[in-house]
Formats: sequence, structure tokens, C-alpha cells
Amino acid sequence: MAEAFPGVVLGADRLSKAYGPVQANRDISLLLGSGEIHAVVGENGAGKSTLMRMLQGMEQPDSGSVILDGAPVRLSGPAEAMARGIGMVHQEFMLAPDLSLLQNLVLGAEPLKPGPLRRVDWVSARREGVALADRIGVVVDWDCPSAAAPVHIQQFTEIIRLLRRGAKILILDEPTAVLAPPQVEELFTLLRRLRAEGASILFISHKIPEVTALADRVSVIRRGQVVFSAAMADTSGDEIAGHIVGDHSAPVAAPKPAPGSITPHTVLAMEAVSTSAATRALRDVSLHVSAGEIVGLAGVAGNGQGELAEVLAGLHRVNTGRITLNDKDITAQDNATRRGAGIGYISADRRHEGLCLPATIATNTMTGSHRAPPVASGWRLRPRALAKAAEARLQALQVRYGRLSDPVSSLSGGNQQKLVFAREIAPKPDFLIVSQPTRGVDLNGIAAIHSLLRDFRNQGGAALLVSEELDEIMALSDRILVMAEGRIVGEVPKGASAQEIGRMMIMGGHHG
Repeated sequence: MAEAFPGVVLGADRLSKAYGPVQANRDISLLLGSGEIHAVVGENGAGKSTLMRMLQGMEQPDSGSVILDGAPVRLSGPAEAMARGIGMVHQEFMLAPDLSLLQNLVLGAEPLKPGPLRRVDWVSARREGVALADRIGVVVDWDCPSAAAPVHIQQFTEIIRLLRRGAKILILDEPTAVLAPPQVEELFTLLRRLRAEGASILFISHKIPEVTALADRVSVIRRGQVVFSAAMADTSGDEIAGHIVGDHSAPVAAPKPAPGSITPHTVLAMEAVSTSAATRALRDVSLHVSAGEIVGLAGVAGNGQGELAEVLAGLHRVNTGRITLNDKDITAQDNATRRGAGIGYISADRRHEGLCLPATIATNTMTGSHRAPPVASGWRLRPRALAKAAEARLQALQVRYGRLSDPVSSLSGGNQQKLVFAREIAPKPDFLIVSQPTRGVDLNGIAAIHSLLRDFRNQGGAALLVSEELDEIMALSDRILVMAEGRIVGEVPKGASAQEIGRMMIMGGHHG
């Protein structure tokens, strides 16, 4: 006779899942109650994603059961999970970029006019969208193309789409990774409103302050097992962090060098740089980054900071202005030439720009250094030297992987990010462009990346840090610039709070 789980709307009962010799989940039990926000936290590669795939029916467990409405079930796939009220908002949004938000709302489940032609009833679709947005207290421009919509509006659209299809259980994967602080508060207000209406939410996050502020309950997964679970009222952020990292010790950053130990000089300079509208125009941008300095660039997503990073990397041409590296004009140089001249680039889009997913872990780790000794001898690669160098780079950032010959797509998202960082910083570039370096990375990984960035600066390197994590920018930056609508709108005064920076980001530097 099946064991009953009264009050449980979704959960896992002793779920296990292995991929060959890798045990991704081991006897995981986790229960989500009705009208509850349950946070799930853990390191990258801990097994969170595998668990969520089983709860969505994307994977079948080797043993154990998925629990739905108090009883064990077998979900045949995401379509059945959605039909039974389980919806997921992925970290990388699932909207079609060229369609409007309204078209995305109904895509795959369009309301149809009666009659033989079965045309989409756009009046009805808009009525549904407006009603759902009003119900949860958000404002959406339904005619806006998805790609042009602010990131938090894209996220709200994803949530509204799931609600329209009858979702009563929401799984949110790192939902605040791309949001500015005011937008995080908007999201939390929305989630609390949905909870009050009876929705149940699994909230996957690496950010302990968010977990303690929002969740009713928290579970920590480490190495495929639930090692801690408690009501939020019965635990603390420090206790949660201790269970996440376990016995691991993160690298300790070297102290900042004494004043005068690094000869100050401008490594990278932009002078009145503008681009065409095709690249979401930069407008008369000027900045400089000196040796031994990390300059942070804060801004709400979509205001040009990503484009600025790509322009510096040589991925977009400029219309006007000048870029210099160590006093040499590189304005017309392409990406490969700039890399050879001493620029490293960590893209925010690791899957499409930072990695070749079908290629091996070793290949991805050593790309760009594969023609240099000792990895190469003339035009011939030396496989043993390549493997040794790759292992050293991966170990420096505690990247968890199976074999160097495995495809890099086999790594968790956070471990993919750490691999990109290890590859780019190893050749010791003069100037490092760092875009969203810790998005989706766990506590140990964040500590390792921050340590390497500080060490890079302390050894005389110059870095531009583009991040939507204000805590990260404030912790790492020697100076902070704020960007809005394609312009640098100001430098943040020393001692400014996250709230003050957030207001500057939202208001474009116009106070009052």
C-alpha cells in the first residue's frame, strides 16, 4: 500500500539517480507544502538540477518516487507535469526573442476563434494577459518584443504564462540572477502574493540573504544528498552556509599590496566611444582602467553594459571614438588580435560564447593557449602536457568534473562558468573584461573567483567588472561606474549603499 504524504503538494521520496558511475542524487527526500515557499540551496554539481528534472518528469528516477498531491506518481514528461499544475521558470528564459510578449504568452496554447479557420483570438489573449498581470500586480507592455523587454518583465511574463496554463506549483531556478535590487523586491512581492493565493513555490538560489528573507523552509543538497532541512524560523544564514560548504575551505585572497608597490598607469582607455543602434547604442562613453585596479560597472540589465564589454573585446565595431590598450590604438582590431595583445574576456553568455559545448573539457580549458609551449611543440600538440595544464587550471577553481575527455556540456552551469574563468585568467592578460563572472555559481566557486580577481589586481592586472550583483561589485571594485541608457551616468561616491546605487541605476543618474 502506497505511503500517504498528507499536505504535500510536490516532493521527493528517497529519489536516486545515477548517470553511469556518477551518482547525481542519492535517497533524496524533500517535501513542498501547500502555500509554502521552499528554498533549495547547494553547490554547483550538488544535484539540484537533476532533482528538478525528475520533479518535472524530464528524467525518471532509478529508485524512489515523485510525490504529487500527497501520493506517489510517475510523470511521463514536462507536458504531463504542466497538465497537473507543475511549471518551471528556467534560469535562461524560454521566450522566443522575435515574438511579442503577448505572442509568447499564448505560444503553444493559443485561444482560437470559433469556425473552420481556427484563427488566434488575439482580443481574448490580450484580455487574459491583462487580467493575470493585474491579478499579480505587475504592468506588462504586451506589444513589446520579448528581446527588447526589461529582464524582470520577461521573467514576469514567464510566470504569467505558467499561471495561464494552470500552474499551482512553481519551480524557480535562480530567479534573481539577472535582477537589480529594486527588481528583486518586485519579484519577492509577486511571489509573496502568489503564496497568499495558495501557490506553492520551490525557490532555487545561491543567495543566502534572499533565502532567509523569502523562504518558509530551506533544504541544503550536498553531493547528491539532502544534508539539512529546517523551517526558516529555526535556522540562520550562517548555519545554512555551513551546511552548503561542508568541510571545504575556500581559497583565501592575497592582501592588497601596499600603496606604491604597483606603478600606476592607464592600461585601457575609451574616449568618447559611440556605436550604432544595431548594438543597442553606446553613447559617448569614456572611461579608463589602471594597473592594479578593478573598476565595477553597475547597471540594470539592458542599459548597454553588456554591449560595452563586447565592444572592448572586439566583437562590435565603434562608430566614433577611440580605444587604447597600454597607449596603443586598438580601435580597429578584431577579437583575436586584441587577445594576442593582452585582453582576456569572460562573456556573460558562457553557453554560446564562452564554450564549445560538444568539445571536451580539456579542449575548452586550453583553447587559446594550445599553440604555446609546453602544450605545443611547433604545430604539434602534446596531449600529456595539455592534460596536465588543464588539470592545474581546473583545480585552481575547484571545478568538479568527471574526465577531461568528457564534453564540457556534462558540467553543471556553475562549473562551466568556473572553467571559462580559469581559461581566461591563466595566461595573465594585462586587461581582463569580466562579465557576470559568478552568475549561477555556488559559495565556494564565488569565493574562488573573487580570490583570483583580487590576486589578478594585486599583481598589477587591470579589470573591468560588469555585474548585476551589487554586493559583488561593492566587494571587489576600487571604483564603481553606473551605466544607464548607453551612457556612463556617474561614478559612485565612496561609501554609497546598495540602495543608493540601485536608485542611480534605475533613475539614470537623475536624483530627486
